[in-house]
Amino acid sequence: MIGPSTDIPAPDMYTDEQTMAWIFDTYDRLNTGENNRPVVTGKPINLGGSLGRREATGKGCMLATQRFLSKALIPEQQEIAGARIAIQGFGNVGAVVADEFCRQGATIVAISDSSGGIFSDQGLDPEKVIRFKKEHGSVVGMPDTLTISNEELLEADCDILIPAATAFQINKNNAGNIKAKLIVEAGNNPTTPAADEILQKRGIYVIPDILANAGGVTVSYYEWVQNSANEQWDLETINQRLKKRMFSAVDAVFELWQDCVVGDDFSQPKNNKVMPADCVPDFRTVALIIAIKRVADATLLRGIWP
Repeated sequence: MIGPSTDIPAPDMYTDEQTMAWIFDTYDRLNTGENNRPVVTGKPINLGGSLGRREATGKGCMLATQRFLSKALIPEQQEIAGARIAIQGFGNVGAVVADEFCRQGATIVAISDSSGGIFSDQGLDPEKVIRFKKEHGSVVGMPDTLTISNEELLEADCDILIPAATAFQINKNNAGNIKAKLIVEAGNNPTTPAADEILQKRGIYVIPDILANAGGVTVSYYEWVQNSANEQWDLETINQRLKKRMFSAVDAVFELWQDCVVGDDFSQPKNNKVMPADCVPDFRTVALIIAIKRVADATLLRGIWP
């Protein structure tokens, strides 16, 4: 089922570099004499892993947000600096997200894990939160913070909400209470379709998961390329390529979205060949249109088969 050119796994929830190393080792022992390093990504560096892969999803999330804010759809928040951030989930992705946004001048006001959350109006230091969680198994109970539930975090007073946990956290029951102006989906499927409709009606923008968390799979691809060519790129090269890719992806979605809407507040549909005449698309719909069209165009060019 897997192979260097067929289906390339990468780490996700409850898996890490060690898991990827075991998969690679097992495959390599069963398929000797070949360059099998491309069979899996997210490997340890000394087994052919890529620099920057561990941080890629969180860094890509920050880059997507940075580019989106520069479009000035939220006039009072055109950069990450000064933004108040709430992050649901503090695992492999959430911890990096907190660090990346903090480096850009944001204030992390709320963080949660599976046990609950913490809030500080003055801001949380991601490094201190990481140390506390390692020592105590959870972020809950950290000194000088207010203990909150995961549900309360989603409705916290913040500018940007970043769900980086499990699916369907934002739903029809809480979407009407969210205070953030922007939701950035670092996790997969955190928002239900019913919640999407509510958020759009309320004028809350959503950077969808297939765009916001694409940094991880992008650098996994870079790892596969390096393995296939027997190369090792430096971190600066990888970060530059990731930034260029994330910025261009946001630009593509934003440009098509602009073709579908009119009005000072972008709330009116525009007659075009992309969407029905009475439909104002959200960014998730536009991103899916772009992705499906790319696959469809390539399929049509191939002819009858497949």
